[in-house]
Amino acid sequence: MATYNVTGVGGTTGHPSNGRTPYLVENTIDVSAVNGDSGAAQNDVLKCIDVPAETLIMAAGVEVLTACSSSVVIDIGVTGSTAGFSDPDAFVDAYDATGAAYAPRDVADAAPMLTIKTADTIDALMAGAASSAGKIRVWAVLCDLSGIDESDNNTSTQHDTDVS
Repeated sequence: MATYNVTGVGGTTGHPSNGRTPYLVENTIDVSAVNGDSGAAQNDVLKCIDVPAETLIMAAGVEVLTACSSSVVIDIGVTGSTAGFSDPDAFVDAYDATGAAYAPRDVADAAPMLTIKTADTIDALMAGAASSAGKIRVWAVLCDLSGIDESDNNTSTQHDTDVS
């Protein structure tokens, strides 16, 4: 089993603004172009979206733009996390990637939202079979939780409890 980094978007540091506004990140991946144009083997992990540290993953999913090879199913989640957390199907569980359609979030198995303490990635686990074809769009709604305002405004005088 191999892991291929196909993120190409976002970054593992910073957020697009200093506010607490959720934002959409997406990445379109041509599965047939992975691994020197031979595609993904069964159980390969595609690192799709970089997630900065201290980020809330509010939702994530996949859209199949071009069908993958027969018997391919996709999990969307976090695998081998640097934060010690791993849930390869946290957002999508065993979605049939042989048809061109949206994959809704699998509520029965999904964590409602995930807080990522250290930089990580949202991954696609290519399960069920190898795929030499297909194009997928992986998306996520993220929100910065890094404490921008709180950290900048904390001072020692703010916490001084001496009576004057």
